[in-house]
Amino acid sequence: MGKNTKTYVLLAVVLVIWGIIAVRIFSTISPETQEEQAISKASFTPLKVIAPDTFSINADYRDPFLGTYPASAATAAKPKRTPKKEMPAIAVQYTGSMVNSSAKKHIYFVTINGQQHLLEKGKTAGDVTLIHGTEKAITIRYQGFTKLVALQQ
Repeated sequence: MGKNTKTYVLLAVVLVIWGIIAVRIFSTISPETQEEQAISKASFTPLKVIAPDTFSINADYRDPFLGTYPASAATAAKPKRTPKKEMPAIAVQYTGSMVNSSAKKHIYFVTINGQQHLLEKGKTAGDVTLIHGTEKAITIRYQGFTKLVALQQ
């Protein structure tokens, strides 16, 4: 084939390809009018509702990173709480305090069941132990119970 023949064949192929592209573009831009299709009324029947499957995951296997079992599996049975016991009735009044200047100790005036006692921190009188004291209140322990007693005026 000669040089001019190859050029004409290639020119024809290029024009055919560009022609196909142009036809597709013009057909989408201005579509032909289509006949309206008759719309028929469709009857609606709802589908039967199926309940979803439920499941639960039992994750009581060993943790692969820590090597321990989950805490909920280890402590499945919780111990029942016993109700708190109330402090037995005892009449305790805090009536004042003073500082012993020679020993530099605080002495607290405590009235227990009508009898006045002089107590220092850590001392006991009639099953009542003085734990802590300030000028405004003292903390006592009686039969394992701790109570804060304010200054009586």
